Amino acid sequence: MPSNKARFVTACQQLLALGLVLAALTPAANLVSLDVVHREPGQDQPVSVLASYARTTTMKSVVPVGVVDPVVTEYALTDPTGRSGRANPGSLQARVVPGRSGGRELVSTPQDVTGYGAVGVTWAHGLELEESAISVEVRTQTADAWTAWMPVPYDAEHGPDPRSDEARHARPGTDALLVGNVEEVQVRVTTPDGPAPADLRLAVIDPGQAEDSAVEAPAIDTRELDATELRAGAFTPKPVIYSRAQWGADERMRDGGSPSYFEVHAGFVHHTVNANDYTQAEVPGLLRSIYAYHTESRGWSDIGYNYLVDRFGRIWEGRAGGVDRPVVGAHTLGYNEYSFAMSAIGNFDTAQAPAVMVQAYGALFAWKLSLHGVDASSPSQVVGRSTFKAINGHRDADSTACPGRYLYAKIGRIRELATSAQRGWSGRELESDVASTPHPDLIVRSASDKMGYVLPTGGLTAFDAAKTVVTGVGSIDTVVASTDLTGDGTGDLLVRGTDGEAGVLPGTGSGSFGEAVQTSGLFAGHDLVTAVGDLDLDGRNDLVARDTATGRLDAYLGGGTGAFVRQPLRNGWSGYDLLVGASDVDGDGEVDLIGREAGTGKTWLHRGSNGIGFTARTALTPAWKQFDTITGLGDFTSDRVPDLFVRRADNQLGYVLPGRGGGAYGHPLGPITGTKGVSAITGTQLSGTPAADLVARRGTSLVLLANTGGFDLGQPIPTGVDLANADLVLNAGDWDRDGMGDMITRNKANGALFLRLGNGRGGFGKVRGLAPGFGKVGLLAAVGDMTGDGWPDLMGQPVGGDLRIYPGSGTAGLKDSYVAYRRIDASQQIPVGRHDTDGAPDLLFRTGTGLRLYPGNGPGGLTTSRQLGLDLAPYDWVVGISDISLVGHGDLLVRDKRLGYLYVVPMTPTGFGARRFLGEDLLDYDLAG
Repeated sequence: MPSNKARFVTACQQLLALGLVLAALTPAANLVSLDVVHREPGQDQPVSVLASYARTTTMKSVVPVGVVDPVVTEYALTDPTGRSGRANPGSLQARVVPGRSGGRELVSTPQDVTGYGAVGVTWAHGLELEESAISVEVRTQTADAWTAWMPVPYDAEHGPDPRSDEARHARPGTDALLVGNVEEVQVRVTTPDGPAPADLRLAVIDPGQAEDSAVEAPAIDTRELDATELRAGAFTPKPVIYSRAQWGADERMRDGGSPSYFEVHAGFVHHTVNANDYTQAEVPGLLRSIYAYHTESRGWSDIGYNYLVDRFGRIWEGRAGGVDRPVVGAHTLGYNEYSFAMSAIGNFDTAQAPAVMVQAYGALFAWKLSLHGVDASSPSQVVGRSTFKAINGHRDADSTACPGRYLYAKIGRIRELATSAQRGWSGRELESDVASTPHPDLIVRSASDKMGYVLPTGGLTAFDAAKTVVTGVGSIDTVVASTDLTGDGTGDLLVRGTDGEAGVLPGTGSGSFGEAVQTSGLFAGHDLVTAVGDLDLDGRNDLVARDTATGRLDAYLGGGTGAFVRQPLRNGWSGYDLLVGASDVDGDGEVDLIGREAGTGKTWLHRGSNGIGFTARTALTPAWKQFDTITGLGDFTSDRVPDLFVRRADNQLGYVLPGRGGGAYGHPLGPITGTKGVSAITGTQLSGTPAADLVARRGTSLVLLANTGGFDLGQPIPTGVDLANADLVLNAGDWDRDGMGDMITRNKANGALFLRLGNGRGGFGKVRGLAPGFGKVGLLAAVGDMTGDGWPDLMGQPVGGDLRIYPGSGTAGLKDSYVAYRRIDASQQIPVGRHDTDGAPDLLFRTGTGLRLYPGNGPGGLTTSRQLGLDLAPYDWVVGISDISLVGHGDLLVRDKRLGYLYVVPMTPTGFGARRFLGEDLLDYDLAG
């Protein structure tokens, strides 16, 4: 971002404090906060810009459990004086009113309304009317009293783009008017210049009633809570979003062929034009009503808006297809393919927009625009054939009153908030995901059988920033995390005070802890207290500890209630300075124990026996003297194999030692930040996710480092594709824009390119011819959408020629190519998406053992290059991928040509970060893309 737009940033953080007063061993109250602040020039104190919205992100809401089906009842609004010649129970009574060509006023018979109802009026496809040509009003009855007539807005600019598939069967009509809890509704349609349009229908919508409900946090948490990143102000703070499932969306109602994707160049602010007095609990029903009206009555493929926000500041997922993807909506006629929209639930022509709603707009627009490489303060964005600011009201694009005069007056404030919140860029023009996660994947060919495989990544093994969960632990000397000790199926903590008294803090399964269960002084006179799992195979989890006087190992057999029975095992454990409960290391069904020798750091494996105890020890690994922490009892990498977490004593960086079975551990994964400044680190599953978390001591508090659930390099996925005849394989991204990544290969005999469409799970369909004659095109790479037309492209350099763009058009093949840059002397082209902050995709080229960056200048062109400081001498593979963590710039995957290790090298605005180990045994593959 240009320096004149930079903001000084403090923390964007979520702090969770659940305190423990040790004397009583009772939990304290919760405190959760998220804030975004900046410091204006000359100010001593930072200014909060999203304080109200920050509080909203910690709210939980009553949401339906499961699908809730709305009911749409449509009444034919037939003119009784028309051709039918007769009325029916749902027909209109009509009377002629003066007009230039004989207008009509049609008044319906009252219709029943069930639930928090909505109404709308539609007419025949293709009959687009000027807004002055029709007027629709409703009134409602409650307790025998009718309201005054209220206008139902008709906005011809609300809808799918005219040439889209969605528009081919859409019906024109009014917006949905949410009438609330009323008994009856009546509609009046006035057409001053002529008869009413054909096939006029009144839709009355019952949003349905959930059979069960739950109190839940937003299901879509887009925030990155890594403390080091947040302190550095590197990335835009991310909002939390309630999912479609949380408002009870029936996915069968939307078009099975949707969604479609294009680009995001700008965002639009809308409003739904309904009453403003709804409650929090009524919002899911409001969304179902709008969804039902858009799909069932208007004939749209889905709800029109990408997002909606209520008056309480809660953001809700609208159109399906991914909140982080450029899903084409039906909201701003003529501009849907190049933009997104969030609609405020309410009528803001008659009421002020609450501050929390305005701040929610700022947070959502900052994140969404940043995701697609758009500066929120940009005054000029190409949107279709027009130019707009990055953030606009609907009326800026069309002749409409939307989003109401009061909300429109806040557009400038929304721009300010979004601009203040934006940090860096996280556009993903280079799409590299072809398997089961949105994180990038690598397509490779086996050197032995020449079959194709997908090597998936999963966002890296990582932990969220530390959150305070227990306070007042100044007199505690031991903290041990264990799988369930109290019989409720969730992980717990054993804590022991310096006086020898101990207690079990039962975990809630969501990262907090309840009132302690006392275990008396059983652990007094012992050290190296360690959780080992189910030692006696009775279905309850146990611990061990060493008697400090005799060196004997004692078992603490759990009863499933937080209490234990101590049973002596055997002597001979005096030489250890650390014991680690490592779960079942060798896969024989018995829990195992690792001991580390004091002084030498040599580690030994004590395998579990068929009874309560352990067998004779065997040497496990080289010395682990360098670690001040070794903890286990959990799967840290989400592969269902027990791992160890370790921390180096010198720099306090963490690593995961992945379990390989049979008592072996793989190459350390990491480094993992966030473990500096804490002690007594212990780990098990505590926050409700399958992966193990960490608990540590920081001062007089205990903090939780929740596992993000990511992984580094997954197991190879067979594609079923024979690549024996290929000399090049490219991860083409979502080539046909169906939401799933695809593969392009080149035939080594004739140079023809072939396309295989992915299924989103690492598999690919039948081969399709893409283009002939690429045998003499060097530096060929899939570069994402360089041309800005919504389709991914190729770039390559014919022998003796200049670098050229080969624009893609999905399965239709390639369009005519054109020169992107003069000839480049390099051995490899490496797409990296956006490396700088100007919004255009950039490219790297390998020149010997170095890299040169060629920044993009917009429509497929490149500008003057510069050398980047990365020595490629150790590597034979250099593959550009989309951002592996989904929060910043594109990254590189490199393979050590001697060892076969695969590393990720993160890219930064100024160069590269430290490489991180991903996986081993990569010498088994001879092609990668």
